[in-house]
Amino acid sequence: MRVSSATSDLLTAFEDSRVLLDHGRPVAVSTHHVGTLVLTSGRVVACNPLTLPSRPLPRAHLLALLALDHREPFSRTVRPGRYPVVLSIIRTGRGSARTAQESIAMAMVRFEDERPVRWEMAARGERSPRSLRPNERYGYRADPDITAFLDADVVERVSEKSRQFVETFTEGAPPSWSSTVLTLEPKTGANIVAFSSGTLAPASMGQSAYCSWWGLAEDGRPVCLVTDLQHLDLPRPAFPDDAEARLSRVRELMGQLRYGDADMRGRALREIGGYGGEASEAVGVLIGRILATESDPAEREYAAAAIARICAEAPEQVELIARVLASGVKGEPLAALMRAVASIGICSRDPQLFQSIAERILTVLVHRLEEGDRNISAAIKGFVWDLGEHRPEAWELLVRLLRTGDLELRVSAASRLSYSRSRTHHEAALEALANIIIDESMELELRVAAANSLNDFPWLSATARTALWHAASSKEPLLAWYARDLLRHHA
Repeated sequence: MRVSSATSDLLTAFEDSRVLLDHGRPVAVSTHHVGTLVLTSGRVVACNPLTLPSRPLPRAHLLALLALDHREPFSRTVRPGRYPVVLSIIRTGRGSARTAQESIAMAMVRFEDERPVRWEMAARGERSPRSLRPNERYGYRADPDITAFLDADVVERVSEKSRQFVETFTEGAPPSWSSTVLTLEPKTGANIVAFSSGTLAPASMGQSAYCSWWGLAEDGRPVCLVTDLQHLDLPRPAFPDDAEARLSRVRELMGQLRYGDADMRGRALREIGGYGGEASEAVGVLIGRILATESDPAEREYAAAAIARICAEAPEQVELIARVLASGVKGEPLAALMRAVASIGICSRDPQLFQSIAERILTVLVHRLEEGDRNISAAIKGFVWDLGEHRPEAWELLVRLLRTGDLELRVSAASRLSYSRSRTHHEAALEALANIIIDESMELELRVAAANSLNDFPWLSATARTALWHAASSKEPLLAWYARDLLRHHA
């Protein structure tokens, strides 16, 4: 059997008896009809159903919000109706050998029997394919490996079936694939067609996503929708790099954020972060949404997620955040801005990028603390351990924190300074910890934390040893035990 030559026609994966390559390995292809998808609105959603909440999460972790755009339907629509769902199954090994394994390579919803003449990356929401960024794949991660098609009308109902998904896809023994069709709305018949290979995504995928493609007829109407699970070594269709279209879309979204109603703003917030650094001019507008008194918690969280994604590629925009923080912003807006800053490091591909960002933000926060703003302490604590080592700017910020009135901050900063190579830094930190240990008016938990932090230092100053000798005779057993143990360790 001949291995098929390279082609950008994704329907090659749905031709029975073909032999293609899966990351360099020959695999046999077969097709299987797994059910009929009922679309009531014609707005198709492709997703991992286990990651769809019943509604947008108002106080979700930003990592969750960054991944929620897959609940949005695709931009193109089809006529409501009933459409077959077909899977492309690839098999490695021979016959019934134990080493044989079957996996799902691609999944297709077939709207017409006509063969497409061109392919278009499936964009979500109101986004145009022309505004997609080059060299990226727009899709979702399936971990665990469950993929599904459904109509946008019933996205809110999916969470009700979570247990059934888990039961369906854990009963069978790998290596086998499985599928299920569940009705979500009995009155209309709207359903979900879900399927799984029973395995996690291939290790060679890296950060790839399960992306989808529209197969279009000559007149542009969709004849099929194919979701690519990133197995086969087929060249994927290309799409043009239109920077002008992306900038135009960003500015359109900025207008929606300024003047749109709540629903329009919500859609814009979920999309605009996907443009990364190309949406840098939107950071000010996004900060405005966080500060707006009419913004609800969900809107602030989505705005924070978008800021994080943009600043990860355009770190110079962090200066706007710094200016707002310096102005004295408090309460929920302050918390949302801090979560945005903390998430920049998660979104960035450069692990060193966040160090300078943390230093800039912490400089502003420490100044507010020194000016008497005690409410800023909680925001500072999260950044103490984000500072990079061997950076003079970071060490000086930590030394400044040793002089603050917040004792927990003093302990955290002193413990962090144990990583410095400067004896002067060590002496300042040890003195701060010693003063806390010997002060019997302070809470026991804080005194114990200070004593425990001394263990991080390679040496102890005379002041620190004196504090430990004092604590070793304390009436508090835990503090006395820590002090004696440290004295033996540094004898």
